Amino acid sequence: MHRQPIARRTGLLVAAGSAALMLVVAVPTSASSAVGDIQVSLGEPGKEGPLLATPPKLIRSPADGHCYTVKEVYPDAPQDGYFRSVANQTNTSIFLYEADACAGPPRDRTPMEPGKVVIGARVLSFKVVPTAALNPEDFKTSPPPAG
Repeated sequence: MHRQPIARRTGLLVAAGSAALMLVVAVPTSASSAVGDIQVSLGEPGKEGPLLATPPKLIRSPADGHCYTVKEVYPDAPQDGYFRSVANQTNTSIFLYEADACAGPPRDRTPMEPGKVVIGARVLSFKVVPTAALNPEDFKTSPPPAG
């Protein structure tokens, strides 16, 4: 029995396996989720704190690019209910909106980073922004004036 054909077959199997592995790694995913949670509490106009009868909710592994609204998270929210607090406990940034359905410009030009909390603002919706979609040029600050 010749060893050379066996060696060639083994080499071909290794090469085919490596190519298949690279193909699996290179295939982009169509949808992804942030790692972590976003915690929100419900507020009602005219009342100081969160609605005590409505406990805070966790949005686990929120989907990138999805717009979360008050009515989606709290289906029984009062007519003018809003997110009284939003805590970003994910690995990516989120944009907060004072309009429903993430309409119009975000509340702040820069997204809310992981580990940040906003309390007392009237937020009606928020969206998880994939890190790859963030443009670093948008977040550069000018150096202070010389003086």
